[in-house]
Amino acid sequence: MNISVVICDDLEEDRFTLSRALQHYAAGHRLELSLDTVSSGGELLARWAPGKWDVAFLDIYMPGLSGVDIARQLRECDPDCALIFVTTSQDHGLVGYDLQIADYLVKPFGQPEVNSVLDWLLQNRHDQIRTLRFHSDWEAVKVRLRDISYIEVQQHTALIHTGSRVFSTRRGIDSLEAEIHAEQFFRCHRSFLVNLEHVVDIQKRDFRMDDGTLVPISLQNLPRARQACLNWSLTKNWGR
Repeated sequence: MNISVVICDDLEEDRFTLSRALQHYAAGHRLELSLDTVSSGGELLARWAPGKWDVAFLDIYMPGLSGVDIARQLRECDPDCALIFVTTSQDHGLVGYDLQIADYLVKPFGQPEVNSVLDWLLQNRHDQIRTLRFHSDWEAVKVRLRDISYIEVQQHTALIHTGSRVFSTRRGIDSLEAEIHAEQFFRCHRSFLVNLEHVVDIQKRDFRMDDGTLVPISLQNLPRARQACLNWSLTKNWGR
């Protein structure tokens, strides 16, 4: 699993401590960690782009822009990045409630506290932050799994369909299915892998997607496709 993180803290020692703890966690949990650090809110905002980072650790108390100020600006352009406040006070109350803050990390912290935050994050935000990385037309691309509608393979080229763009990459459907390995993705045909989150219903032998596209289901997979839709609906609505 790949995860990209940015740490925003004006204190170099605290940036180093958190960086080391994150790297230690990643090494023990088979995470491929991409880590950046910045020393101010202005620097973070200047480098920000929606989807660039999966997780942002924001020190609440900094000169200039506070962590809360930064979070408010980030939420205007990126609703998906998990925001974690780093604070010296346990009395943070409901600060950040309207900003969908994922968690708090209280200074001084050690490895156990960082582990606890990341354990919670990966368990509760797993589907939101998981990404698929590949090369398309010589460009390194990172796409969130939840943004993928379906994948089809034509003549040894995979076409990865998202709501905004179709990416092509020289990958096989078997390797993509194995790498994604998520319960909402269903192999409905030897050449198609569909994200059940984007399925509206089944029409005869096709999945009807939320953009109106019809994705074929092989005859032998039709009973499994119906059951997969039912199971995913139960999982999404009832946690079963």
